[in-house]
Amino acid sequence: MFERLRHGLLRAVAIWGAAVVLLPAAPARADAAAVGVAEIPAGAGQGRIVGATVVDLAARGYEEREFLMSGSADTFQKTGTWYTNGQWGARRSGAVQAYTTRLLVERPADPARFNGTVVVEWLNVSFGADIGVEWSQSHELFTRAGYAYVGVTAQKVGADKLRSLDPARYGQVSLASDALSYSIFAQAAEAVRANGPALLGTGAPAKVLAAGHSQSAGRLATFVNAIQPIIPAYDGFLIHGRGAGAAPIGEGVIALPLTARIRADSAVPVFQVESETDVRTFADARQPDGARVRTWEVAGTAHADSYGLAQYNAQNARDRAINDGRPISCDRPVNAMTWRYASNAAYHHLDRWVRGLGAPPAGPQISLLLGTIRRDGDGNALGGVRLPDLDAPLAAYGPTNSGGEITGACLLLGSTTPLSSARLLQLYPTRQDYVTAFTRAADRALAAGHLLPADHAEAVARASAERAGGHG
Repeated sequence: MFERLRHGLLRAVAIWGAAVVLLPAAPARADAAAVGVAEIPAGAGQGRIVGATVVDLAARGYEEREFLMSGSADTFQKTGTWYTNGQWGARRSGAVQAYTTRLLVERPADPARFNGTVVVEWLNVSFGADIGVEWSQSHELFTRAGYAYVGVTAQKVGADKLRSLDPARYGQVSLASDALSYSIFAQAAEAVRANGPALLGTGAPAKVLAAGHSQSAGRLATFVNAIQPIIPAYDGFLIHGRGAGAAPIGEGVIALPLTARIRADSAVPVFQVESETDVRTFADARQPDGARVRTWEVAGTAHADSYGLAQYNAQNARDRAINDGRPISCDRPVNAMTWRYASNAAYHHLDRWVRGLGAPPAGPQISLLLGTIRRDGDGNALGGVRLPDLDAPLAAYGPTNSGGEITGACLLLGSTTPLSSARLLQLYPTRQDYVTAFTRAADRALAAGHLLPADHAEAVARASAERAGGHG
């Protein structure tokens, strides 16, 4: 089991840090009429949803549903030479194959609360099972603002895992290969638009956003550059935590550039959000902000963090989908920076952007010197989008970790090293000094547009209750 997990993780890390590329062409929407959607009965199989959220949805006025989506998916072929600029050519191969996959839906229980925007996540399968990273990070924003969320099982390993965990519930789920994933993900957008009453419990959405993290982010980079120009499925993209490359469009050996930027002529907004961990490889793919492309590099954050890990460990203990349900633990405390604040702000700005209400604010790049992240005397990164926990620090927040049963995962989970009592007293002679410094940092992030008002209030309240510098 562990060897299989290790192989999958190493493959995922290779994809995350590698290069990929795709296509452009003339608009033509996916064939929504050919896609069937049917709800999975609550009591089917073992009577529970694999990958169900651990969030208390009822307390937030939300509900969780699960559906099967069936249709015929195409594959795509690269055309021409794919360059670093992301203006890639591709065409349908005509090799259509039947498929059935799973859609996991989180939606307002009261349709009147729906804000009109659906976030469709390409579920991450780096550990061999579906993980909704974007939901784990930003469910607080989604549920307080009325978004609907749809997680898509787009890749074969995720589909196979569902079927193995509960064959009675997921026996129909079948994806022949990852070459179908782009067509399936495009059809998921069309299914959401065409099946509002069934999927969302309300009418058709106003906007549909695509999102994905890590390996999924690499596949979205390929989708933006190659698939979206010929199948305009989504109104905007949130690409979270990718390396310098992208993902292959088919199977086998495909010549790809080592660096893949987002095409500057994208017809829809594309928002890239990179952690400090990611910047070490993503730096080669940096590009200027443009009319349709925006990038934030969030200092102090890791590729994955303690907030998301706590939810993953709870889900996995219940589902036993990975590593026999044992939690991921590392030699050092995992990165505890508030990545979710930046993620929440990014979704808020992307939603406004696709509605024609203005582009997101810019974010400075993390400072590099000869490819190495520059740091202050406490060990925290210089430059980048800065959240209050970094500008009024109680710890040094590192981009990597080490050790643990799944070492590869710990490399991406970052670390938290508390500052010494002497240093804290030097920074904050009194407890009120800390609260004041933190509040000023939060005010700066709010003014810059990198922190939302609700998160600002939560952060300042948390700081006011914090023990800092040895003060009670």
